[in-house]
Amino acid sequence: MTGPEELRKAVADALQESELPRTLVAKDAGLGRATLESWMSGLRNPSAESVRQIAAALEKRAGRIQQIAARLRNLLSKDA
Repeated sequence: MTGPEELRKAVADALQESELPRTLVAKDAGLGRATLESWMSGLRNPSAESVRQIAAALEKRAGRIQQIAARLRNLLSKDA
């Protein structure tokens, strides 16, 4: 089983790698920005459910970005 400190580090790494603003990720995940900040500073550790919420939020955001990219590609293919 994954320990609390390992979850905290995984979330911190994911937030850094995503290059998305923490406020945006927190909003997408239905969490407070202060909660994310407390994890990043090591004051608190996320629950497994909070990690699931962040994962779902990142997946949803990625899906929206892919849809936007697809619209742009479709627009270009009409001109080809």
